[in-house]
Amino acid sequence: MRKIIVYTLILIAVLSAFASCAYCADKADNAFSYDPKGRRDPFAPLVGQERGTAAGLESIASFDDLKLEGVAVGAQGRQVAIINGQMVKEKDKFGALLIKKISRRSVELSIENRDYTLTLQESEKDNAGSKK
Repeated sequence: MRKIIVYTLILIAVLSAFASCAYCADKADNAFSYDPKGRRDPFAPLVGQERGTAAGLESIASFDDLKLEGVAVGAQGRQVAIINGQMVKEKDKFGALLIKKISRRSVELSIENRDYTLTLQESEKDNAGSKK
């Protein structure tokens, strides 16, 4: 009687293992696919990417097409900016666009040899805090 119980438990364990493998294989066929909608994939590694990810900035012809979204400090204190969803650094060139200088709240750039300055816009939260 004891042998029958042990064999039954082993059989149940083996069958449940096969069932879970079949379930996982079915889920692998329906793997999640990220739809970036023009944004960088947050699950893609930042290190080792090709420099061609900023191709959208190469087609910029007007200052009005640019939006400074943020400025951050990179390795060794170098500052980087996020313009139109693309990370850029000083001296980067994208077609007619040249990034000249990145400061804490602004980016100096030139488009077709005309100089411009993009400035970070204060959020409503920052404005509410400064009014108090």
